[in-house]
Amino acid sequence: MSGYRSEINASAGPSRIGRVGGGALLLVRVRLFDCGGEDPQPDAYTDLLPRDARRLALELLAAAENAERQTEQAGFWKQAR
Repeated sequence: MSGYRSEINASAGPSRIGRVGGGALLLVRVRLFDCGGEDPQPDAYTDLLPRDARRLALELLAAAENAERQTEQAGFWKQAR
């Protein structure tokens, strides 16, 4: 599923995978969705291992900080006068 979604959330579960020796590891569900609008897209989601979710969170944080820094330095998205 591709396309733009306006919202994102993450939660522990409900999916899990079995562990060697018994038990289960709870996965992190990442969901991209629309809150409505004129042409809402269906939800897109994936279940990640906790270590992969942690790595994604760190990469998202770094990308957000980089985007803000570049925007401020270059004056992107400011209206011309």
